[in-house]
Amino acid sequence: MYFASAVINGEETVIVSTDKSKAYKVNDFLSVCKINPVCNMKEFINMQNDTIIEKIKSMINTEYVEEIDVKQLTLTAAIPKPLRNVFCVGKNYKDHINEMNKAFGSYDLPKKPMYFTKASLSATGPNQKVSVYSEMSQKADYEAELIIIMGKQTHKLNGKNAEDYIFGYACGNDLSLRDIQNERGQVFYGKSFDGLFAMGAWIAHKSIIKYPVELNIRSYVNDSLRQNGNTGDMIFDPHYIVNDLSCAITLMPADMIMTGSPAGSACNHANGFLTSGDRLKTYIENIDEFTIIIE
Repeated sequence: MYFASAVINGEETVIVSTDKSKAYKVNDFLSVCKINPVCNMKEFINMQNDTIIEKIKSMINTEYVEEIDVKQLTLTAAIPKPLRNVFCVGKNYKDHINEMNKAFGSYDLPKKPMYFTKASLSATGPNQKVSVYSEMSQKADYEAELIIIMGKQTHKLNGKNAEDYIFGYACGNDLSLRDIQNERGQVFYGKSFDGLFAMGAWIAHKSIIKYPVELNIRSYVNDSLRQNGNTGDMIFDPHYIVNDLSCAITLMPADMIMTGSPAGSACNHANGFLTSGDRLKTYIENIDEFTIIIE
C-alpha cells in the first residue's frame, strides 16, 4: 500500500492506495473500525500498528469506503511539516564519494555513518516552487535520496529487527548550496535554507518494499538524466542506519532519515548547478516520482 497527504475541501487528508490511481480516505477506514480520526500523516503514523494496517488492507475495494480518483486530488509532500530536523546520512555511496573527491578534495570511505540534519519547517512537495537563493549562491545542487519513515518510537535497538520500527519509504531530494557550505566549512547551514528539503507525495509502506532495499534511483534536470544509481549500493543500508542512529538518539514515529545520494551531483556536470526555471525530477523505483520547479 501507498499512503499520501492530499488537500480535500481545504483540509489536509491522509489517503491510501494500492496503485496510486484510486485512493481512499484513511479516516473512512478508521471510522468503520471505531478509531478516532487523524488530522495529518504524522498523527496517522503515530497511531498505526500492524493490526490497523491489516484492517485497512482488508477493506480496500469494499462497500465500506468511498473511492476517490487520485487525478482529482491536490497532493502535497507526504509529510508537509516534518516532525523535527530531518536526519541525513552523508557519504553513503562509493561513487558519490569518488566524485566529491574530484570536486572538493580527499574523502575517505567511512567506517561508520556520518550524520547531519536539515532544519526543515516545511517540505517542498510535488510541483511546488523552491528558491535556490541566487542572490546568495551560485552553486545550488541536488541529491536524490531514499527516505526512511519511522513508524515506532525506539531507542538502543541493539541489533533488533529495525524493520519492525520502520513505517515505510519515500522519495526525496536533499538540495544544497555548495558555495555556502564551502565558505562556512560545514554542511548544516547550506542545506537548511527554507525549502531545501523536498519529498514526494507517496510513502510506500514497508510491506511492499522487499529487503534488502535495491531500487533504481534517478534525478533529472529539465529531463536530462543526472543521477542513475541503485539504493542497493549504499555503504550502510537502512537497517544498519536505524540501528546505529538509535544507539544515541530516540527515534520517533514520523521521523525521517535521508540515506545518502549516488553519483551525478551538479558539481560533475558542466553548467550543472540549478538555476531559475529548471525542473528537477526525482525518481525511486516502486516508490514515487515527483518534480519541483526552481526559482
